[in-house]
Amino acid sequence: MVDRGMVTVGKRRRRSRKKFIGRMILFLLFVAIGIGIYAAGKSLLGTVSASGSDLIVTEVATFASAAKEKETPKEFNGMTRKVAYLTFDDGPSKYSNDMMDLLKQHDIKATYFMLGDNMNTYPDAVKRMVEEGHYPGLHSMTHDFNKLYKSGGSGNFIKEFQEAQGIVENLTGFKPTLIRAPYGSAPQIGESFRKDIADAGFKMWDWTLDSLDWKFIGQPNRILEQIKGTLTADVEVILLHDRQQTLEALPSIIEYIQSKGYEFEVYDPNAHFVCNFHHDKRL
Repeated sequence: MVDRGMVTVGKRRRRSRKKFIGRMILFLLFVAIGIGIYAAGKSLLGTVSASGSDLIVTEVATFASAAKEKETPKEFNGMTRKVAYLTFDDGPSKYSNDMMDLLKQHDIKATYFMLGDNMNTYPDAVKRMVEEGHYPGLHSMTHDFNKLYKSGGSGNFIKEFQEAQGIVENLTGFKPTLIRAPYGSAPQIGESFRKDIADAGFKMWDWTLDSLDWKFIGQPNRILEQIKGTLTADVEVILLHDRQQTLEALPSIIEYIQSKGYEFEVYDPNAHFVCNFHHDKRL
């Protein structure tokens, strides 16, 4: 015989369970609708207030930066693109024309960081650099450590680079903005010093690979071995000098770098990238 009391209790429990489930579904539905309304309202408010917010400034700044400076492509045909920048300090010199002859044979454009007094001595070399597509960067007037860095400020440094900049502009009509600090930017150039350089309108490159060519006088093979042992990054800014041993080593250097899959590039102010020891994005 069926216990009617038990049946009644069971029915009540099932009805209660159905009511609970129904209420939960209704609750979740209201939550979903509320989230949707909140998101839509937030989006609308963001759009309306953008004209007076930091967001629009950030977007404009990014767009303006992209218009002026484009990144060097990192891939080509699905493969990592390897790029080498040959940079020559302390010129021009009596070796500059022979060096440019060699670079021309290989269809390579280089980046030069020149000294003011040397530009006055070899003005035709400076003109040729610009005519043939090399970048005429700046390396100060004197290369004098004490004068450039020991005065207690950036005044002498910037004055020398502005003077060197004026020499290139007078000779070629081109006003370069890329500089290389004599002896490198570290440790002698601090944060406020770097700000002054940036405020003066200059960009500054150090290097990623030091060939040590300046000390291997009469030993071009040593220069090549130094490069072989340190050529590793996908983008290399290679420090060289406008000297005889470097000229003698250059054919082998070019051949080796090409054999490792690198393309040669020249500095392009419209595609500037940061290459200083401090990783200072202002420069």
